[in-house]
Amino acid sequence: MTKLDGGRTPTTTKPRPRLARGQASLRLVPAGSWVALLVTWLIWIINAFDREVILRLGPIISQNFGLSPEAWGIITAVIFFALAVMAIPGSRMSDRHGTGWKRAWFQVPLVIGYNLLSAISGVRAVAGNLVAFLLLRVGVNLGAGWGEPVGVSNTTEWWPKERRGFALGVHHTGYPVGALLSGLVAAWMLGAFGVENWSYIFFVGLIAAIPVMAFWWWYSRKHRLDRVYTSITERGMTPPISAEESSTHHEDQKGAIRACLTNKIVMLTSGTTLLFQIVYNGVSYILPLYLANIVGLPFADAAAYSVVFTITGILGQIVWPSISDYLGRRKTLIITGVWMGISAGAFYFAHSMGAYIGVQLLLGCVANAPWPIFYAAATDAAPRNIAGTANGFITTSMFLGGGLAPLIIGALIAVGGGWANIFGYNISFIVMMVSAIVGVILQVIVREPRMSFDTLEPSHPTS
Repeated sequence: MTKLDGGRTPTTTKPRPRLARGQASLRLVPAGSWVALLVTWLIWIINAFDREVILRLGPIISQNFGLSPEAWGIITAVIFFALAVMAIPGSRMSDRHGTGWKRAWFQVPLVIGYNLLSAISGVRAVAGNLVAFLLLRVGVNLGAGWGEPVGVSNTTEWWPKERRGFALGVHHTGYPVGALLSGLVAAWMLGAFGVENWSYIFFVGLIAAIPVMAFWWWYSRKHRLDRVYTSITERGMTPPISAEESSTHHEDQKGAIRACLTNKIVMLTSGTTLLFQIVYNGVSYILPLYLANIVGLPFADAAAYSVVFTITGILGQIVWPSISDYLGRRKTLIITGVWMGISAGAFYFAHSMGAYIGVQLLLGCVANAPWPIFYAAATDAAPRNIAGTANGFITTSMFLGGGLAPLIIGALIAVGGGWANIFGYNISFIVMMVSAIVGVILQVIVREPRMSFDTLEPSHPTS
């Protein structure tokens, strides 16, 4: 049996004794888990690229359509609010369709669909006016927001429970990688094809998605996931769901949304997600505008230099979620939240390119780190078979925060004197710092469950 088929061939040998937390080495993780992680990571890169590239193009789009700071802030907010619309109902649809290997069959047409819409938004004959462009971008994000909790759940359902934080951390490094590529590819394409052809950049996602999703459609099958789960059990770890559950069509659990609404951990963590996302999207939104309008960089350079923080973001997104497997989700979120708030506020004092880049690298150490921890915390706390719905709450909160960020910052820049006045930008950095600290306070209230790896349910919360 090849490694591509999910690891060593299952045998009838006696399983190892159950490993305690902290003893599950990555060397014990089956090859099939790694293959699934690679695919969902690539999907996440494509998703992040498309979502972030519109922020990299912010100065060009504003100039092309003659938009004021308030107008661009409102338009960006509408586009990002669209990400929140389908997260909860879409994740419920995915849960009903089937967990485990079946979830990919739901995911593939969805990813191809919203990347096709994105490519259409780059066709001038179709999206040459502001209204058409906006409607298409809203359609793209309706699908992308729908797909995010599906992808997260898909990742967790191929990995042993003991290394869930690591798996989601590696999966989510796809976001800073995609964000980094959005700046680099935008800078290259603007230089190669000219600023006037900025819309060509929206073709990239579909070109990348087609081969990735074709492979995933072929690979995600019951016999491969069964081998992965058998290997996980034999090596002393815990499968995330049973093999039987991974093949079952789940009826709609009408109490799923209510169960999440009454779950203190899910709701407080969702609140922290919203507040931290104001910081992340605020930084992504404001940096290219700041570099183009205050520093005076050309559009291509502003796009490239606005993603410096993703360099350290890639490392931080592996380190911190892995730490959360040992330290706990709540404590890790508190540490990263304080770090994030201090870093966001430090932009107020950055008055040179050197300082500006240094603060970006400092922020990057934690900028991307909390999101896989949010999903891991929600998955840990969720009742059986509704992890997708709990992840949908995290996704919805994240995108609500993502929509609020440009709305708030666009208004602050306008009140502060417009695109060319630094005052509005500096006030925005302070608002982002406060948002992070309030998110930390919510985590202080959380009492996370003690996870039992002999079952798939959380035990009673710690005091």
